Amino acid sequence: MNAIGILDSGLGGYTIFNALHRAYPDASFVFLADQANAPYGDKSRDEIRSIAINAIAWFETQGITEVVVACNTISAQVLPEIKPLFPTMTLTGIIELTAHQEAVLSAKSVAVIATTGTTRTQAYPITITAINPQSSVEGVALPQLVPLIEGLADRQAIEAYLEPLINPLKADVMVLACTHYPLVHETLQRYFNGTLVDSIDPIVSLFADRVLPQGECRVYTTKNPDYLKHQIEVLFQSSVEVALTSVPHANCFSQ
Repeated sequence: MNAIGILDSGLGGYTIFNALHRAYPDASFVFLADQANAPYGDKSRDEIRSIAINAIAWFETQGITEVVVACNTISAQVLPEIKPLFPTMTLTGIIELTAHQEAVLSAKSVAVIATTGTTRTQAYPITITAINPQSSVEGVALPQLVPLIEGLADRQAIEAYLEPLINPLKADVMVLACTHYPLVHETLQRYFNGTLVDSIDPIVSLFADRVLPQGECRVYTTKNPDYLKHQIEVLFQSSVEVALTSVPHANCFSQ
């Protein structure tokens, strides 16, 4: 299949898929929401490695040779070491793209909100301070935010969770280091006075000068297609077809 793949555990990746489809409406994108294994952020490194290998192997079985790994947890923990396992594929993580935005690199202080797994790796502080050593970078884990978003929690529940965690943060820029988080952008901005930065614009810009494969777009989930369809309808006011799939167990890569 001549298409660009997009991988995430769920709705976060759909923010990327949706933005790319809007920016390049004739291009072919295939999104895999690995909701059977969601959330990724609280899993061990070995679990993340196995999940990522199996999911990328799924794209390979679809004939897709280029995948945007729209998941900070995979990008931070295991992507560099699994790229050699797929030598015929182009696998693009999102940490470098997200961290290299001008608003981040010119900031004196940066708050990075992310899953527990991403925060634990210190991937963003390392990347940002390597370019701007004068920047002060604080990482904040939000372990319950992805489950709240995936569960379609109401605004009051999300606000009750975020307010005590976000209000105390004093920084010039906040990096939304999880692709789920743009879905609560308005709430985050309510409690944070600085600039919010996410992964959407740099990923869209990544393809601006490319000749992209043309064709249909597809959305898959490894869990419940009716529920993902409902989630998309609620959060994106859009109706899309969602297909159920399963990922292979790439055991030959897992050791």
